[in-house]
Amino acid sequence: MKRASFIAPLVALALVTAGCSATDDASETSTPTPSATSSADEALPADGPTEAPSLPEETGELDAPISLSTDVVVSIDEISTMTVEPETPGEYAGSAVVVKVSVANDSKQAQSVDSAVVSLVTDDGDLGVGTTAGPNEPLQGKVDAGSTTQGTYVFMLDPTKGRSVKISVNYAAGEPVATFVGKLS
Repeated sequence: MKRASFIAPLVALALVTAGCSATDDASETSTPTPSATSSADEALPADGPTEAPSLPEETGELDAPISLSTDVVVSIDEISTMTVEPETPGEYAGSAVVVKVSVANDSKQAQSVDSAVVSLVTDDGDLGVGTTAGPNEPLQGKVDAGSTTQGTYVFMLDPTKGRSVKISVNYAAGEPVATFVGKLS
């Protein structure tokens, strides 16, 4: 009886692998193609977007508020520089730019800023690398009609003094972008 229980799994394995075969001839492999009678409506789906959608952008000086078409006004309240110290594993110490941003909601309905994205890039292409070290307190929550909220962002950048920068604020995904340009002091 022991011999039969040992042979049964071997026979099953032989049957499963018998249907599998490998070939060295590439001509025997085929790639599925759409039928000749398919229409454009039945075309194979694309792999997905290849670039981010273009959003409306308003540009202004670092020290001037920017009014967006959504009745939201974005301002940079303060820009300062500091040396940050690492607070958690993986953070670095170094020169940084601290940007305080305000979002005022002049519309008639609450606006969410939970998906806000703020970025900093220099005119010569250096990116300010966002860090959680320092006084980092991103925009969050909802801004009621007629109210204002503030967020603080910290960007590692070396050197900081006298550099021309572009700071972009997208207060909510899919909404217009406020882009501020000017020189760091």
